[in-house]
Amino acid sequence: MKKNKKEIPMWAQTGHAKPVTRRDFLAHGMIPFAASAAIPNWLQLIAGPQAEAQTSTCPPVSNVPSTMIPFISLNLAGGGAMGSNYVPMDAGGNPLPSYSKMGLGDGQVPLEREFGGVPFAGMSSGVLISKMLEGIRSVTTQTTLDRTAFVSFCVRARDDSGENPFDISGMVYKAGLKGMQLPNLGMVANRTGIRHAEALVRPPTPLVVSSFQDIANSLGFGAAITNNLSEPQRNRLAKMITELNGSQARRLATVNKAADMTKLLECAGIRNEGLVAAGTGAANPVTNPLLKTLWALDPARTNSQEYIFGSLVYNSLTGNAGSVGLVMGGFDYHNNTRTTGNAADLGAGKTIGRILESAAILNKRVCLYVTTDGGVVSEESETDRQSPWKSDRGSTGIAYMLSFD
Repeated sequence: MKKNKKEIPMWAQTGHAKPVTRRDFLAHGMIPFAASAAIPNWLQLIAGPQAEAQTSTCPPVSNVPSTMIPFISLNLAGGGAMGSNYVPMDAGGNPLPSYSKMGLGDGQVPLEREFGGVPFAGMSSGVLISKMLEGIRSVTTQTTLDRTAFVSFCVRARDDSGENPFDISGMVYKAGLKGMQLPNLGMVANRTGIRHAEALVRPPTPLVVSSFQDIANSLGFGAAITNNLSEPQRNRLAKMITELNGSQARRLATVNKAADMTKLLECAGIRNEGLVAAGTGAANPVTNPLLKTLWALDPARTNSQEYIFGSLVYNSLTGNAGSVGLVMGGFDYHNNTRTTGNAADLGAGKTIGRILESAAILNKRVCLYVTTDGGVVSEESETDRQSPWKSDRGSTGIAYMLSFD
């Protein structure tokens, strides 16, 4: 009996090279792109090795904020007079012999105490010298101030430089403070989000916020992948998607277990519509009437400093975000007056006070770290307690840390 002619393989009929890998077979349609072929890879990628056994329910995901205290940095860019608002003392807690280069005159500086006895530059001719303290008091209740601890420490800094290694958000992140929906937030497009370099540990690259809309936009599809998948998972997911050809993508959309795949994607946190619908409301401080008043929030001006600061602080306190970095400019104010510096210090004090009062309103704890890049020196005077600022002085910098509980 005559033998039939050898059947021509499909790959040869279509002009392709002989397939040698499973992907080649899939591409040529020689293996149906069904759930049995595709789903396990997605299961391993999205939900881990146990996911194949059960796809009807998502693994438990915690929506509870970190038990760590929210951490906020306030960077006063330019080299402000931190040591002339708070008044440094000697090792025994007594006034220094002279503060003449600190714009405060001799060692008889009048003191005003707050935060359980911390010394600030007090009243002179009926005016509070410390404009930072004046600003803090103007927006906080006495109860909030009484529940806040304050410490200061001396720092040597490069004047007017963004390279001072004062950012500690990397260490805070490594200790475990991470946001539920958002990464670290900052305001400067660099590796720390503020005008400082990292101290010892580099933080994850922060989301730079120049308007509340930046936060709202980040709560969509891309952010869900970024925040809920590890970096290796994200890389594998991107590689898998980019390597799908048109035919495979169409078949993927019609597999019998498409509903299971959708469920798995939802379990990974990829809920674009849900996050945008619920997330933006949960991330917007204007939804809280007390915060709206405190920060003077205008929904028509979501790119104002007040709205940006209020949004970053709110998302830090609620646990939506990790560490938050705020930046205020205008602290390079050595222009032979005290007028410009006093206005800037007053604004910084109001921001500090609003952060503390926000924590009080939301019944949250907060740790606030206030830094500047450099320092300032006044004209030398033993009598003038408001002598003008004349130059940079980074060798005598001061930083603050405040903790509200």
